[in-house]
Amino acid sequence: MKKVILILAVFAASLMGANAYEKRDLLQRSATEAEVKASLVMNQKWVPYPAYSDRNGWDNLLGDYRDNIIKTGEKCLDYKWEVVKASQYLEFEKSGSRDIMEKPNNRNSTAFGKLLMAELAEGKGRFLTDIMDGVFYFCEQTTWAESAHLVRFQKSGRAIPDYRTDVLELKQGGLAQMLSWTYYFLHDQLDKIDPIISMRLRHELQKRELDPFINRTDFWWMAWKESPTVFVNNWNPWCNANALLCYMLLENDRDKLAKAVYKSMISVDRYLNYVKADGACEEGATYWGHAFGKLFDYLSELQMITGGKVSLFNNKLVKDMGEFVAKSYIGNGYAVNFADASAHVSNYMALV
Repeated sequence: MKKVILILAVFAASLMGANAYEKRDLLQRSATEAEVKASLVMNQKWVPYPAYSDRNGWDNLLGDYRDNIIKTGEKCLDYKWEVVKASQYLEFEKSGSRDIMEKPNNRNSTAFGKLLMAELAEGKGRFLTDIMDGVFYFCEQTTWAESAHLVRFQKSGRAIPDYRTDVLELKQGGLAQMLSWTYYFLHDQLDKIDPIISMRLRHELQKRELDPFINRTDFWWMAWKESPTVFVNNWNPWCNANALLCYMLLENDRDKLAKAVYKSMISVDRYLNYVKADGACEEGATYWGHAFGKLFDYLSELQMITGGKVSLFNNKLVKDMGEFVAKSYIGNGYAVNFADASAHVSNYMALV
């Protein structure tokens, strides 16, 4: 019995060490805001993809996937954009169902993504009319956020979109990213139809993503009020990755871009400070793609926009975080299960 107690005591002590909050501030110690500003790769010269007009570049990039991408986009030609009704947003309050609102919303964004990729793959303008309609559809939406998240972020506490508030959350930020890429690649082509299309899109991206990110600190995922007791999860690297990429694609003022980049670094540092020394994902293995996977996205973006000045890919903690997904796998499609994550890991099997 004494041996069992001793073992448990040693185990508890090891957990306390592994769980200790540590104010590492890895990103801020990598560069000051002034150094970040000086290192910025401006005017989207960091983009690793071909220009829209570079047909050979896209053919080489997509290779054997090109024809399938175009065929997939063809299935969405003349797509009927689904209106997400007020009653569908409010359904979350009535029954707790997210699907009523999210399913039509997801069908719209999925169709748009297929159309966008098909146009980039083919480059003949065949998909531009549907892309234009999609751009206007999204611009006319009151919000890009989901009903379950609106309840938490809006002052009203309601699930119906409040036109007075722009919410930064997961789904909204993902769509903002896709629309930012749309603006980057296709604004010249859309201007040939009517300049108001890309002008409106740029306006909405500024209002719905860039301005709230730089002007607000009250979104809980920003972890602006840092404390060892503050819980910071996958939302932090995910939302910061969304915002940073939008700034990288849209903002060409060095001062403004530097301010946004450094603000994201401060916020993500607070996530890295929260992650324990063993590099484990406290949310469970099946959250790895949403947590550490999104951190990889963020750090990749940061490395590109600073020309390699700020990079943590050789940091031991970051390496341990990356390896966690493999170390937690126990075979036959299962991982060590804890927190609220599923034990079944089919969604990241390809990564291990």
